[in-house]
Order: sequence, then structure tokens, then C-alpha cells
Amino acid sequence: MTLHQPVTMTAKTSTEERSLILKQIYEQVLERQPYASERRELAALEKPFVKGKMGIRHFLKNLGVSPVYLAAFYEKSSNVKFIENCFKHFLGRVPHNEREIRACDDLLLRKGVGAMVSALIDSDEYRKTFGSYTVPYWHPRHYESPNDYLENQFVESERAGDRGWAIPTLYWHELHLDCSGGHCRPAWVPSSRVRNA
Repeated sequence: MTLHQPVTMTAKTSTEERSLILKQIYEQVLERQPYASERRELAALEKPFVKGKMGIRHFLKNLGVSPVYLAAFYEKSSNVKFIENCFKHFLGRVPHNEREIRACDDLLLRKGVGAMVSALIDSDEYRKTFGSYTVPYWHPRHYESPNDYLENQFVESERAGDRGWAIPTLYWHELHLDCSGGHCRPAWVPSSRVRNA
């Protein structure tokens, strides 16, 4: 479930509290708690975080390039859908426009996933919104257009893969598609006709 409230820690946060914050990070970024096998993969990353040797931003940068995150959101996804999910997980919103998607796609193609994830987490927007001690969360914002509002409403309640792994919400409207239920179809065709066809 996407976070809607700030979860904050300080430099003096206890190991018990950091363990609870770790669960909130997973809810926001993985949209679930890791499976037992994934926890073993993430153990080397979790340990310094829980012991206070790593902050939220550094943890997120490593989680964003971990095999667990990449298997869940990158390997079975188009680049543009992956970018939409990264915006959701690390900035608490969808991309405002195609310019944002193209800039991230260019960075992803030229320098890789790590550079793109780092660019989001190192951005002025991230620093102003979440600072160093707050887990990213879905937060109230100024919408740039009615479509921006609608896209945020769709993605806010979406679980990974609910609407497929190829087309981000931003392009639904332009392509006149409805991708509810994980399958895209022309928006003017009733879903019962598509199933029966």
C-alpha cells in the first residue's frame, strides 16, 4: 500500500524504530513486504540501515538498484512504465508530462538504472519534499493539469501490474486507451465486448 503520511526518523532513532521504518520503506517502494528469500538478498543492505550507519536516501538508492526491486519493476516492464513506478516510489507522484519521462528515459538509456534512480533521489524536489529523514510518500501537491490530477488518482490506488507493465498513465489519454485490469483496450470499447471477442 502506498504511504500517505510522513514517516520520519532522526539521527538518534533507535534500532527498533529503524526496523519499523524499514517496513514503511518497503510498503512505499516495493508496495509490499519482501518475501523470505528477498529478505536474505536484502540483509546486507538492511543491516547498516537498522544500525544507524545508513540514512533513508542512501538506502533508497541501493534498494532502487537491488535485484529485488529490478525483478519487481524493471525486468518485466517497459522503460516508460518503470519510470512511472520510480516516480511513484521515490517522489510520491506520477510524471507531470512527457518531458519528464523523456529526460528520465534518456538518462536510463545512456547511464543506466542507478543513474536514473539517483537523479530522482538527489533532485531538489526530493530534498525539498522529504529531506534526509522522511520516507517518500504520496503527498498533496499542485497539479499541472486535469490529466495530471487524473493520472495521480489512477496511480495512487494502483498495485504493481494492475494496469499492465507497458504503458504509463500519461499516455492513456493521448492514445485513448483504458488499461484497467492489466490489459489495454480502446477506451470506447466496453470491457465485456473485449472479453467476449
